[in-house]
Amino acid sequence: MHKSKESAAFAELLAETFRAAGERAAHEREVAKLVAFAELLIALDEIRAGSQLSKAELARRIGVKPSVVSRLLDGKGRNVQLDTVADVADALDVYIEMRVRRQPKRKQARHAPIEVIAA
Repeated sequence: MHKSKESAAFAELLAETFRAAGERAAHEREVAKLVAFAELLIALDEIRAGSQLSKAELARRIGVKPSVVSRLLDGKGRNVQLDTVADVADALDVYIEMRVRRQPKRKQARHAPIEVIAA
């Protein structure tokens, strides 16, 4: 597989920034979690917009202030609870499917700790 100059430079920067393999792995786990969470919020917001439902109406349906929904869907929420995300999904008439699987035995083939696959 051929790396672009940008991806090679990024890999070099990561290697310099995280000298220990454990530090780099921890960083990669955090990035994977952030990306997956962002993908989930984007998918929910696209469904909301496609349903022509305002953020204020969504907030009313789940019983929270409009600012809570705005922060959540804009990715600015902190300590978002799974029950809030489930309430949003329910109000949008969708469900979030989750499954838990063991990591592969080989370290090199580990999966991100969380992954979002939008239908």
